[in-house]
Amino acid sequence: MKKLLIFYLTFFIFQTGFSQKERLSREKVNAYKKLFLSDKLKLNPNIEIDFWKAYKSYEDSLYQLWDNNKNNFRKVADEVSFSDPEYAQLINDYMDYEKKKVELRGQLISELREVLSPRKTYELFRLEEDFRREMMKKLRESRQITKN
Repeated sequence: MKKLLIFYLTFFIFQTGFSQKERLSREKVNAYKKLFLSDKLKLNPNIEIDFWKAYKSYEDSLYQLWDNNKNNFRKVADEVSFSDPEYAQLINDYMDYEKKKVELRGQLISELREVLSPRKTYELFRLEEDFRREMMKKLRESRQITKN
């Protein structure tokens, strides 16, 4: 009950932040995600510490991987004209990036198997997608408010 109350209180505070048209920081999103996942997975305090240690490590590694590859993504987004060998290299770089993401996900699963039940580990992936959808919905709503 206490966690549920904290979750809703934080949710309303977060909701108020959206209505004030302020930009979401990575820290705010991560804090909301932590509340969301902790509540939905119903983690007990002993497991929660180990879970968040593994999950934070995964997210930090994933962010670092993206940060190291963002220049390649920006080059393509800027519609710079490349030669065929350059496109081939960009494809290889992208494939390496995706392989590393899968490896990081595999490491997370291995670590979580020691902490969570298989059911909760599997449920985590669905909850991450639910969280992403909820954040996209909130972003769209905040943009609608800004346009009006």
